[in-house]
Amino acid sequence: MTDAGRNESGVDNEGLPQMDEGQASDEEVAIQAPAAVCEPTGDDDVDDALGQLDAVTDEPLDSQIQVGEQVHLVLQGRLADLGKE
Repeated sequence: MTDAGRNESGVDNEGLPQMDEGQASDEEVAIQAPAAVCEPTGDDDVDDALGQLDAVTDEPLDSQIQVGEQVHLVLQGRLADLGKE
């Protein structure tokens, strides 16, 4: 076999559709992650934190990061409290 059907990593891609680097296909733009269904945990603090995280799914990344950090702190706190109960 010649190297014509292989990419720079050596993976055989003969017969597969090719795209120029940096070019996004219509499929890449249209694919969205399925909505996660969050079941209640029974812990109000955890449920509220996960609800806040879910609420910013469509927000800009900066907002998602800020809320994610807040949720992380809440979850860490709840885990720390488990040993005290």
